[in-house]
Amino acid sequence: MTGRGVRVIKVGGSLFDYPELLRAWNRWLAEQSPAAHVLIAGGGKLADVIREADRIWGLGEEAAHWLCVDGLAVSARLLAAILKESQLEGSWERLLQRLDERKVDGPLVFCPVQFLKQVEQQLAPHPLPHGWHVTSDSIAARIAMILDADELVLFKSIDPPVQSAPGPPYVDEYFGRAAHGLKSVRFVNLRRYA
Repeated sequence: MTGRGVRVIKVGGSLFDYPELLRAWNRWLAEQSPAAHVLIAGGGKLADVIREADRIWGLGEEAAHWLCVDGLAVSARLLAAILKESQLEGSWERLLQRLDERKVDGPLVFCPVQFLKQVEQQLAPHPLPHGWHVTSDSIAARIAMILDADELVLFKSIDPPVQSAPGPPYVDEYFGRAAHGLKSVRFVNLRRYA
């Protein structure tokens, strides 16, 4: 890899109930070129609960957005517990320092809550909007862009759809804009690696 040697990996929340997640991760990782791996955990079923509460109670997209962001702290801790060799990092400043000093031993699970609440809106070029059209897919893309990552990888539970195939969206509506200008974006059905 070129550039900073950083690979941002979004681990979809749909993988958290997959018993082979750790083995699939290790098999996939063994095939990759060396890099500093920064993992972002998806919201998964917790985000679905908040989405349903918004539908029933009319929380509003702004309130629901921040509830989902808070839920990412739980997802990050869960992912770090599953990937036992990983380290959990919640400070944007410490993440940048570790990457700049190349002090990354094993994968870093980055909890983006502090970043999203205190840092992200101040950074160019386009802060993320707050709504259901922005999920952890776009959050990971935004982080990859700001880190000048060499690659963004999105782990999913299914293969990417064929261009003309109808069905549920594979990534959120905002992802195209959030990922615009990234050096490399890959989609991986991690369930194929078990």
